[in-house]
Amino acid sequence: MQRGFFQICTVLALLSSCGPATVSPSLSPILPLPATTLSTMLPTEIATSSPTLEMVSPPPETTPILEGTFTLEPTITETLPPFPTLTPSPTLEPTNKPQPVAGSSVIQLSIPGPLSKLVSQVGVYGSAIPGYGNLGRIFLYGEDGRLLDSELLQLNTKYIWAYFLWTLDFEIQGAGELGRLTMTTKDEYGRFNAVYSVHLLLLTEGFSVINPPGDFKERAIIEQPGPGDRIAGGKLPVSGEMRPFSSAPLVVELIDRARNVLAVQEVAITPAPDDIYVPFQVDLPYSITTGTWALLVVRQPDDRIDGTMYLFSREVFLNP
Repeated sequence: MQRGFFQICTVLALLSSCGPATVSPSLSPILPLPATTLSTMLPTEIATSSPTLEMVSPPPETTPILEGTFTLEPTITETLPPFPTLTPSPTLEPTNKPQPVAGSSVIQLSIPGPLSKLVSQVGVYGSAIPGYGNLGRIFLYGEDGRLLDSELLQLNTKYIWAYFLWTLDFEIQGAGELGRLTMTTKDEYGRFNAVYSVHLLLLTEGFSVINPPGDFKERAIIEQPGPGDRIAGGKLPVSGEMRPFSSAPLVVELIDRARNVLAVQEVAITPAPDDIYVPFQVDLPYSITTGTWALLVVRQPDDRIDGTMYLFSREVFLNP
């Protein structure tokens, strides 16, 4: 019996030595993972347990944002700032804006400047020494002299000049035409004591182009007679300087308080190329029987549109 057992052991040893050279490793028992471990590994830890290639798209190109606020200036204007918001009337109380310097024009049109191109509406801004009752009036004329629009302005100020802001509307038939913007003031007797004008280009369509106003100095300077001078002898010598708008002759006249014309003379004048002052002089003969206050007026007619382009005045006392 022992011999039989020995033979069986020998056979088993031979079989094991004749097996394949590579033996499968013994499998370790798989232990179940706790539920908490699975929940923390899925899906992030399990998903990243083996390296993967990720296709990363480049970030979209972005336009750099500049700090600050930018205002696009319209290509259709040259001035100044675009038109301010227009109010229905000048303020009742004066503002803290500086007053024009001595020698400035009685009426100053800041906007629009000469030969500005305007479509449908004229925004008017400037300053003026108020007329009687703190009033002034603006007019807009077409090229044939027809009145397109006008407005009476209340010019309130505690100082010398009052600032004003208004709009005038217009309609024209053609594509465009020459126009004239005129502002006037009157004295207590209804006489014009100041007139100032600019020519404009009125258009039915397109874009407005606002030109600068130019020199604000008074265009006429009366050297003789002085304000309130008393004149006698039936002849009033007048001399001074003028920056004329054109070669249209000056009109020099005397008007009494009843608005009667006591004397009138035309004076030839030629504008200088650089818009400097040109001298003028004239003698005005008059005939009266009693002492009279009269307004000495120097004005220049418009050479393009019927009417007055400019007027400057001064009151004097006439004796026979």
